[in-house]
Amino acid sequence: MFIKPIIGIVGRLYNGETNIICVEEVRLAVTKFGGIPLLILPIDKDFMSCKKNYSEEEIKDLKRILKNCDGFILPGGDTWYCLDEIVIKYAIKSDKPLLAICLGMQALSKVLCGNTKIGYDNTIKNNTLINHFKPNQTYVHSITIYKESMLYSIIGKEKILVNSRHSYHIPEIANNLICARSSDGLIEGVELKNKTFIIGVQWHPESCLDDFYSKKLFRAFFDKL
Repeated sequence: MFIKPIIGIVGRLYNGETNIICVEEVRLAVTKFGGIPLLILPIDKDFMSCKKNYSEEEIKDLKRILKNCDGFILPGGDTWYCLDEIVIKYAIKSDKPLLAICLGMQALSKVLCGNTKIGYDNTIKNNTLINHFKPNQTYVHSITIYKESMLYSIIGKEKILVNSRHSYHIPEIANNLICARSSDGLIEGVELKNKTFIIGVQWHPESCLDDFYSKKLFRAFFDKL
């Protein structure tokens, strides 16, 4: 009998920081590919704004939830939190699949580059020839995927078109962590090559599930569970 995998989705603040939500498009993507979505929430809202760090006891409590998940998705949003970084480090240590999207990719890249300042946002305001913030457009620009990357083995093509709705981008990191760039040089994909599936993308595959390559990315994530 097929047992559906449980996918932990990190919650995001919404509506003036009065609600913590599950990004609906991510939830729908999880259910479409046969998973059970599980919203991962902080202990209180101070942890969402990084006003304080988790204690060892609080991390222990959180890991009881994470152990029940077969994989994780970090959605887009406006700010990442201590919670994101704990989930990232847990996924890496336990080698559980992690798909990080937009803001989630930015948090992942910060952890991968070894920055230990919890909750610190090291992104840079976009100032290039491409307007990367076009939330209502299906395809905004092309990206080039590195042929030696895991992402390329999934997508099977060096150049594809993607959507884009981010105003900030990550700084340069070690080249072996980068798997895709836009034509103006911004990093569009990161990955950890010695793990089952630790991949971050700057675009939003959950917003265009009819797209052939978005389907391939989600299917590859679920195949690794």
